[in-house]
Amino acid sequence: MSTLPRSLRGRRAALAILLAAVAAAIAIVAIPYWLVYRHYDVALADGKGYLERYSRIAATRDAVSAQRDAMRAKETRRLFLRSGPPALSAAEAQETVRGLIEASGARLITMQAPVSKDEGRYRLITANVQLTANINALRKILAAVETSVPYLFIDNLTVRSQVPATFKPSPGADPEMFVQFDVAGYALTGAQ
Repeated sequence: MSTLPRSLRGRRAALAILLAAVAAAIAIVAIPYWLVYRHYDVALADGKGYLERYSRIAATRDAVSAQRDAMRAKETRRLFLRSGPPALSAAEAQETVRGLIEASGARLITMQAPVSKDEGRYRLITANVQLTANINALRKILAAVETSVPYLFIDNLTVRSQVPATFKPSPGADPEMFVQFDVAGYALTGAQ
């Protein structure tokens, strides 16, 4: 056993209990204050970060306004197909492509307008085109579609040769190919 008298052991135990109680009381009061301080310190740092980012964004307002005004001045509506019923927009796309094909010297086989698809304020109009053309006419058609106004886009392009593998063309004559593609354009629906 211990060589200390019983009263001294009791005092030491009482002192240890007192110190533990004081430490627990301090912890009960100090820890919530520390947690609240840390919470507000993190929130303050986040707020400063947001303020700095939003200040940088706000500083670009004049430049963005100038860009917006420049875009409005370009009359971007002319880059879209006619608004209105989908059939009207599809007819405009078909007539544009038909004119480009005829101007290049190719021969149009068929042109069909599948169903249009609304995408928010825009309507996607597509037409399936089949034609025969030599390589030079095809190059002219693709370049003309790429640079046409209203903007048109080519998708699902398929080019197949119509001559056998042993065919040898005469000098200056290009063989004709079967060409199939979808041409697409966008029209404004008027929905805001």
